[in-house]
Amino acid sequence: MKRILYISGKNSDHLKQDELTVLKNYEWILTYSLKSLRRLFIENKPDLIIWANYGKLSSEVLNSNPEFYNLPILSIIPEDKFETRDPLHAKHHYLPISHSQDELLHKITSLTNSKNENFKTSNKIDKSTIPNIAALKRFIETKGDLISLDKHKILFRENRHSSFIYLINKGLVKTSRMDQLGKELITGIYRKNDLLGLYGFHKNPVATEMASTLEPSKFYRILHKDFREILQENQELSLDLAQYLTDTVLALKSQLLEMAYASVLKKTSNTILQFANEFQNPEYNGLNISRTDLASMAGISPESFIRSLSSLKKEGIIAIKGRKINILKPEKLQEII
Repeated sequence: MKRILYISGKNSDHLKQDELTVLKNYEWILTYSLKSLRRLFIENKPDLIIWANYGKLSSEVLNSNPEFYNLPILSIIPEDKFETRDPLHAKHHYLPISHSQDELLHKITSLTNSKNENFKTSNKIDKSTIPNIAALKRFIETKGDLISLDKHKILFRENRHSSFIYLINKGLVKTSRMDQLGKELITGIYRKNDLLGLYGFHKNPVATEMASTLEPSKFYRILHKDFREILQENQELSLDLAQYLTDTVLALKSQLLEMAYASVLKKTSNTILQFANEFQNPEYNGLNISRTDLASMAGISPESFIRSLSSLKKEGIIAIKGRKINILKPEKLQEII
């Protein structure tokens, strides 16, 4: 049976009784005192440490207990701290306070079910199995941390150190920048299976935009340093990624040309077509993006965008009911110039 040393603040209530029931195959050692850490560690030899204390886990705590460097540590922290907290070592992981029971179970089992007693060896990156972007995504799903964010939560901010590479597991995310007048400019919309956080390949990349959720979303993430290690030892993946980024730049150039020279109606139709797959889904319940955001994507004012929607509706090309937009004649939408 695996042992978990659970360190909690006296007023914290991160671990719920129903979670203890689900995780009955684990032996829990709970403590509220940092003074007893050393004794509990020696007596119980835990397989995992969960830090649920409201205070930040500091390097001083690890230096006072050097054995902690050889164990996986799971810190439970507020959602708004995710983008500013860097792991203290390679086995240090995070989970938001708002985690679900499934997320906690997934995290604990992934950190404790190592076949090899040497945790570092069992989690060593096998770069020979990551020859392309598809394999990279599979690796992130298998080895990455799973995190969840509610609607309108920030994943990372502009001009901040980019510590992670993200793979969207579920949801919808927008990236944006602020102009000199404080106006938000949307730079992209991302969906399931899209990568985020590719802002450079040196040691300390900086995010050039902010990413926030448009609906409840889940992400897998790996440390940027692990991503760099994969690239350094896998030439085929580097070439595949270079082609992917080249295609992205070419698509952005085409989009910029359309925003500069296309008609308002064409800009509106192209923006709608970006969500064609969602619109055609029988389970589609309405676009979770405001008209203002859609107008920003199209590069026109909200008023012009709404007028264009009305025009397309009158022509029978689209149908509108509240926030829901359905494409009735996709071929007509594509023919607009």
